[in-house]
Amino acid sequence: MAETRRPNILFFIMDDQAPGTIHRLGNPCIATPTLDGLAEQGVYLRPYTTVPVCTPSRAEILSGRNAFRNGCRWFDEPIQAGLTLLPMALRQAGYHCGCIGKWHNDGHPAERGFHETCGIFDCARGRPGDRIGPDNGHQFQYLDGDVLVRGHSTEVLTASAIRFLARAPRDRPWFCYVALHSPHDPRTAPPPWRDLYRSPLPPLPPNFMPEHPFDNGDLLIRDERLAGFPRSQEEIRRHRADYYAMISHHDHYIGQVLHELRRLGSYDHTLIVFTSDHGLACGSHGLMGKENLYEHSVRVPLLWAGPDLPRGQRYDQACLCGHYDLFPTLMDYLGLATPHSCEGISYLEVLQGRRQTVRETICAAYRDCMRMATDGRYKLIYYPHIDRTQLFDLVNDPYEINDLLTPWRRLPESRELTPALSLSQRSFIPDPNPQRNGKQAWFPLYEPALPAAEVDRVVARLRQVLRDWSRQLSGEEGKGGSHET
Repeated sequence: MAETRRPNILFFIMDDQAPGTIHRLGNPCIATPTLDGLAEQGVYLRPYTTVPVCTPSRAEILSGRNAFRNGCRWFDEPIQAGLTLLPMALRQAGYHCGCIGKWHNDGHPAERGFHETCGIFDCARGRPGDRIGPDNGHQFQYLDGDVLVRGHSTEVLTASAIRFLARAPRDRPWFCYVALHSPHDPRTAPPPWRDLYRSPLPPLPPNFMPEHPFDNGDLLIRDERLAGFPRSQEEIRRHRADYYAMISHHDHYIGQVLHELRRLGSYDHTLIVFTSDHGLACGSHGLMGKENLYEHSVRVPLLWAGPDLPRGQRYDQACLCGHYDLFPTLMDYLGLATPHSCEGISYLEVLQGRRQTVRETICAAYRDCMRMATDGRYKLIYYPHIDRTQLFDLVNDPYEINDLLTPWRRLPESRELTPALSLSQRSFIPDPNPQRNGKQAWFPLYEPALPAAEVDRVVARLRQVLRDWSRQLSGEEGKGGSHET
């Protein structure tokens, strides 16, 4: 940064918020005026998280390494000892660091570089000021200094963020990490938000399915049992109503924090970052949870708004980046040296509009049952337990409805259509808008139809990307290998 004093950092991280849940960024069915304002004032990206589960994804942000390189691939796995974490680096640079809300990694944030903590939960070791009492969903109770606070998690944690802003030092910059529990289930927004989407209910997602087309290896995990089998349209719409209500609720209270930031005169000298640990299916592809590698779950919303950044820009279509790239990007933005243990790639030039992307490909995985590679256009998901591969064209099929490797799509008659022929001249044309029981079918004809040979080349290339990534993670190509994909 050009200024003598570096900007403050106000960092919001949600729990389970999918990328398609911001009104201004393409969802007309949800009200998010605060996030809409940040989108107007800043830059929007959609990073991938390597493992779409709470603990590994948060460890990626903190460490600047992907989950297979920082030691934390699943719940209860510790971040590798000796890594310089984000709050440690900022503390060394003179920042006063505060952590509020969900931790969900090993140790305690007070041992990871934060000067002060408040309302900490999902933490292995408790300290004064952490959440107290029984786990009762979103009803929280803890001490904020001498103040006993009780109430809905979003409301009390954002109130603690406001108190942090009021007492933050004025002689040096601060970093406030606010980790809300919303919109994680139980999705219990208080009135009036609770009823905001009850009548009418939100529409189904475009990729709604009553059930997933095959066993992906973890169909009975906790999150998948939150709705009945097969998924009913009415039940999914109710789930999405509650999900949207939680998001509109925390949008409002984040707005209160930003209002206080303005009142204190610090808004123009503060970088605001908004993101989530991972996304959520909530009815898409017949799934409820985040434990899959579809775009709605493995990608996250990410907003950057602050000094010297463009306003109202979307770079999420062209830029491939990971959650673990946030750490080096933040250090680059602040003009600070990135710690040697950090392996991500800075996408600051993307934020500044000077570059389209920082990666040509990126990979992700879920336990031992799913692997994914994408080049931004095509995306391959491999299920090793059943030796099943899916291929999606993310440009023409962003909701991942049309698997290009299903057998009927590989028939020459259905794939290699001659564009010059009229519909009546083509030998095999599935109805592009079939009617079933008076309703439009879920899966209209995919266009453009790709030649089978081209699909085979794409699959071979992305499978090689996965093999290379696997070798990099196993150390065959050395520590720096993770920079290449």
